[in-house]
Amino acid sequence: MKTRALLLMTAVILMSCEILIVDPVFDERDRITGTYRVEEFSQTYNEYGTFNIQIRKSFNNYNEVIVENFYNANIDVRAEVVDGTIYISRQLVNGYEVDGVGTVYYDEIRFTYRVRDTYYNKPTDFCEATAWEY
Repeated sequence: MKTRALLLMTAVILMSCEILIVDPVFDERDRITGTYRVEEFSQTYNEYGTFNIQIRKSFNNYNEVIVENFYNANIDVRAEVVDGTIYISRQLVNGYEVDGVGTVYYDEIRFTYRVRDTYYNKPTDFCEATAWEY
């Protein structure tokens, strides 16, 4: 009888214990938000350019960011961040059709993208760019 009472008491004590496991919340976008200096090379026009972009979190989607002043055209492009890669899906923004990808390396982002100006029907511009955070 004492053994049963002891087992019952032990079971009640163990069931009343609450174990709380807290997983750290990591937002991959935090790693890339900020202001960047961009050096861009246009393969189409064989020209170099430098300008600034701002990357900020979007509140529409948990892994979406907004790249402001993309292509130095004062356009805001939506991108998705997955495992250190920034995916810019095809989109039309203020007359520019854009798509591309960016890869995050330590303190820089390397972009490869294409831009087509639909207003002036210029040739599609294929670009490579490197961005360094300020």
